[in-house]
Amino acid sequence: MMRNLRVLCATLLLAIGVSTANAKTLAIGYTNESYQEAAAMIFKIVFERSGYNVAEKIGSTSTMLHAVADGEVDVFISAWLPNRDAEDYESLKDKLVLMTPIYDDARSGFAVPKYIPKSIVENIDDLTKPEVLERINKTITQDTREKELNEQTKNAGKTYSLADQGFAMEALDSDSWFATVEKRLESKEWFVIPITKPHIFNLTKNFRFLKDPKGGFHKKDTAWLVANKKTEKEVAEHIYNILLKMEMSTEWVAELQQMIKEKDYPPYVAARIWMAAHPYTVEYWISGE
Repeated sequence: MMRNLRVLCATLLLAIGVSTANAKTLAIGYTNESYQEAAAMIFKIVFERSGYNVAEKIGSTSTMLHAVADGEVDVFISAWLPNRDAEDYESLKDKLVLMTPIYDDARSGFAVPKYIPKSIVENIDDLTKPEVLERINKTITQDTREKELNEQTKNAGKTYSLADQGFAMEALDSDSWFATVEKRLESKEWFVIPITKPHIFNLTKNFRFLKDPKGGFHKKDTAWLVANKKTEKEVAEHIYNILLKMEMSTEWVAELQQMIKEKDYPPYVAARIWMAAHPYTVEYWISGE
């Protein structure tokens, strides 16, 4: 495995071309959500292998889009459009470029374990059925790291008047959140959690999203790599063309998250290993075709 990783990294190094002399610094921006950081590390490696120094900027989506528009950040990973991040994007779109659709089917919502019968709980409204209220844990546990998701969760709670039915939000750090969810799964407890797609739990198939007829959460989006209009001049032409091809998927991002969480890899290391495990994808990105 390690030999293959070294071979792949060497190939990537040669294919993209590295010159560290007088290396230019490029700034990449991303939010603190786990899925955003995971994807951002892939782009960081590509820039570094191209001979650039990479500065990382972390902030809210609004902060990052303004930073890109002002030229403080070269690329942002990623804006969810046309729905979740529409307000911030629309006010700045004259200064921004949507470069690459990194992945489609990006979404947020409430999900329940699959052992809860779909015939009983299929949409968010079903959480307030008397027979469901008798069994379900009314504590909706949130991961404090997932700020964008938590804002939507708050809105969905209001939209469906969940507090009136005894539901309450609880915020835990990421490790405590995972431990709590896993404990509830083991005991076959009835409960509901807010999650995104991409997410590790998309891979385990333990959960299913609930339908959202009242629009408490935003509709499905595409996660875009966003640049400013000077970015094309800031990077070499062949690197710019690579970025235009760097499409992924929600499953691939979830794989990165899984390595970070379950194998305790630093995000940067997980990204390198992921690239070694997907040589044909990497070859497509870096090829001139």
